Amino acid sequence: MDRVDESTEGVVAVSRRVLRAEVRASSVGIGLVLAVMLPLFRLWELRPRVPILYRGDAVLTMGAFKNMLLTGWYSSSELLGVPYGQDLRDFPAVGDLLHLMVSWALVMVTRDPALAFNVFFLASFLTVFLGAFTGCRMLAVGQCSSVVVGVLYTFLPYHVLHGPGHLFLSSYGVVPLWVALAVRQMGDRPLVASLPKLRRPRDWMPWIRQPSHLAATVIVLLGSTTGIYYATFMVFTLLVVGAIAGLARVDRRRVAVAFALAAVAAAALLAQFVPTWMLHRQVGSNSEIVDRGLRNIEYYSLKLSDLVLPVAGHRVDALADLRDESLELVLRGEGAEAIGLVGLVGLGILAIVAAVRLVCGRVGHRHGALALVASSAFAMGTVGGGATVVGVFGFTFLRAWGRISVVIAFCALVAVGIGLDRLRSRVGSRGAVLVGVVLMIGVLDTNPGFPFVDFDRTAGAWASDRLVVEQVEELFGEGAQVFQLPVVPFPEHPPVHGMVDYDHLRGYLHSDTLGWSYGGVKGRASDWQKRLEGLPASELATALAGAGFEALWVDRLGFGPELIEIEAALGPPELVSPDGRVTIHDLRPLADELLVASGSAEVARAAAALLEPVTVALGEGFHGPEFDAGRAFSWAPEQAEIRLRNPMDEVRTVHLRFVAATAVEGSWALEVHAPRGVITHEMPSSGLAIDVVIEVPPGETVLRLRTDAPRLDTTDPRDIRFRVLEPTVVPAS
Repeated sequence: MDRVDESTEGVVAVSRRVLRAEVRASSVGIGLVLAVMLPLFRLWELRPRVPILYRGDAVLTMGAFKNMLLTGWYSSSELLGVPYGQDLRDFPAVGDLLHLMVSWALVMVTRDPALAFNVFFLASFLTVFLGAFTGCRMLAVGQCSSVVVGVLYTFLPYHVLHGPGHLFLSSYGVVPLWVALAVRQMGDRPLVASLPKLRRPRDWMPWIRQPSHLAATVIVLLGSTTGIYYATFMVFTLLVVGAIAGLARVDRRRVAVAFALAAVAAAALLAQFVPTWMLHRQVGSNSEIVDRGLRNIEYYSLKLSDLVLPVAGHRVDALADLRDESLELVLRGEGAEAIGLVGLVGLGILAIVAAVRLVCGRVGHRHGALALVASSAFAMGTVGGGATVVGVFGFTFLRAWGRISVVIAFCALVAVGIGLDRLRSRVGSRGAVLVGVVLMIGVLDTNPGFPFVDFDRTAGAWASDRLVVEQVEELFGEGAQVFQLPVVPFPEHPPVHGMVDYDHLRGYLHSDTLGWSYGGVKGRASDWQKRLEGLPASELATALAGAGFEALWVDRLGFGPELIEIEAALGPPELVSPDGRVTIHDLRPLADELLVASGSAEVARAAAALLEPVTVALGEGFHGPEFDAGRAFSWAPEQAEIRLRNPMDEVRTVHLRFVAATAVEGSWALEVHAPRGVITHEMPSSGLAIDVVIEVPPGETVLRLRTDAPRLDTTDPRDIRFRVLEPTVVPAS
């Protein structure tokens, strides 16, 4: 008995020593990460309660954080999209459950969306390093080399260039864990060698209690809750390595294990879609959101040039110029896929070693498995690759398959780590110098020389918005409703003059009480705002005043030369932001005049007609929305549907207006099957403005469009015959 106790104590002591060594090594790596972050982001200039980035998707993310603060979760707010509120189940952060939970905790602790945003982003550098370090150690890479790989992987251009703008995307620390899991499953020592028998539940708990099995399960669950892209990449990778390992080793258990892990990941991912599915069962799917189009997959796919060319803005002018030459390419993608010089060396090592082993009949081991994972990832994400194929069959929800570059980058850097281990074993103490040189070259090579963020400019814009919002609250009182101009659909809309997407959310970040017109999801009730487009400023202000809005927020960057006429019609503003960008107009006097002139009953009727309009949506048959010269359109095959929805309890007569154009030259028939008959138009390729008068009963009315136009002869696999541009509904006079 004493010998058993001594043996157990010895194992515990060894485990503690190993753990302490791992902690020391990872602590050194964290210190290096912080040392790089300090000058890269000029952290001494950081203002903790001012966001690092205050534009684009960063504002969208902080808006979700603000929702958490006010409502308890990210998906809804009564203060956005007034009077209907915001419901993000149409535009969900599916696959990011763990990220959302961490964000919620940060928001609850800090009570400040901007501070929580900054903490999450800066902490992502630590979590990515720890994930890469752990992944390397899972693959038996030495501690010193694992630190190097971890630091280089942390400061990939992918991380820095996506940055806080794509906050959750920048937190890719789980990717190395499931890549290491996949590689281990192909080797002689897989984490999971077999599965428990499904018909014997009593075997499940002993199976899951085994450390390696528990680790594999946790990795899969982490991978399915830290980003829908990474979860999809993980499922794909597990399926590939399972099939290949099963064939190479003639072992059905390898296939079963990999497929089971992929099934667990897929189930965990799909479970996060449940709120969206419930919404769609209640009110139908939203065609404005769900279909992003096959062309987007090609545009954002991975190109070999993206991987091998230097990062944009490289410190060496000649290399920066080399990257600039690639900007002439038609398919430019996101521009964050470069893996750097060290990564390229790693890819070369993988290719050479895997090829030599294949020729010598010694397939497998780490290099072979890493090469398989990297090559399959490239085949899936490249132009015309697997992503395009699955897109042809309708899977277009994910478009930026170039992001699979983080998988390739880790495989390449692990190969470098293995090479460093072997070099250090041969050169001894001189290896430390070599490691330092590789680390320095890698970090400087993959991070641009230009300043990452202008803290002073961001702080100035933040302070200006905060002050004007405080003035609005003081002038109009708590609960006031603010209508924002220009009208911008939410989410994902191209820039409007000087405004970028989500700029209208900036005001919401500074108030807990004001209601804002922006933020209702397009394709739903918030589409009532489309009816205001094109109205003279004076008529628009009168209509909004009657609908209950007290203030008009005008973002002057969202207008061109017409701004002069609009401001002249609206008169002098009540408030102007310190930076001059935003003007505030008081609508309350107009509301009082309306009540006197028309009476409360007529004002209420007009408000109901404005806020509860007949809405239009492109239905079955239409492909996803696209943009050309700032105009939205959707391609369609021979037949397609336009759906009208009347939310009121009375029949309403409206004009349905849209432009239809064929995809090929010539003039072809377009039949509009309306409730009262078929109307036929001659539709040219240059476009025909169509105006159909329709009586719309309560509920949904479907109009079917049919054309005899031939299919466009193109490489696009979709059936493209005609397109519809910007359908609108206008009440009949």
